[in-house]
Amino acid sequence: GPLLASMMLAPAKPVPSVEIAPSVLMPMLSFGITMQHSLFLALGGRGLDTAFDYGDKYQAELGRAVATSGLPRSAVFVTTKVPCCASSFVKDDVYSNHCHARRSPEETAADVAHDLSVLGMPFVDLLLMHWPCDSTADTVATWRVLERLALDGRARAIGVSNFNASAIESLLPHVKVRPAVNQCGFSVAGHSGIRYRNQTWG
Repeated sequence: GPLLASMMLAPAKPVPSVEIAPSVLMPMLSFGITMQHSLFLALGGRGLDTAFDYGDKYQAELGRAVATSGLPRSAVFVTTKVPCCASSFVKDDVYSNHCHARRSPEETAADVAHDLSVLGMPFVDLLLMHWPCDSTADTVATWRVLERLALDGRARAIGVSNFNASAIESLLPHVKVRPAVNQCGFSVAGHSGIRYRNQTWG
C-alpha cells in the first residue's frame, strides 16, 4: 500500500553496530524468524537471524534474500544457531525435534554444515549455541566444535544464546575463545515469566 511504498522510497538510516570480535561489526538490529527478509533488506536492515531449529524453509528464504538483494555479502550480517543436546531447555520447544538425546561433536559440526548448505553460504558472521546442554561437559564439547569452525573460517564470531549467569560461569573456564555475545529473547507480550523463573543451567 501507500505506506509501504513510502517506506521503500525513504532513505534508509544506517543501523548502529557494535564490534563483537576483532573487525566483526554486528548491527544492533536484526530480523529473525520470518519469510520477509528481502523486505527487511530493502528497507535498509542488514542483520538477519536464523537457526537450525527454525527449519530449512526459513533458512532457505534468508539465503535467497541475501543472494537476490544486490548487496555484497560483506554488507549483510547473518547469524545462525545450532542446538546443544541433550537439553531440557527445549522440552516444550516446538522447533526442536532431534535434541532429546545426547549428540556427538561430529553431529554438531554436521548441523552447522547443514545450515550453511541451506543458506547457500560458505560462512556466517555469527554462529551461536542455541541453548546450553543439561551437562557442562556436553556444553563444553559443543563449544569446542564452534571454536574449531571459527578457526576454519565457517564463522567470523561465535557466541551463546539463552544462557543464564550460571551456565556462562560454568562454560568460561573451559574456553579458548570467549563467547562474543549471549543472545537472549525478550518480548513485551510473549513471556509469562513462569517457564524460565529460577531455572539454572549448567
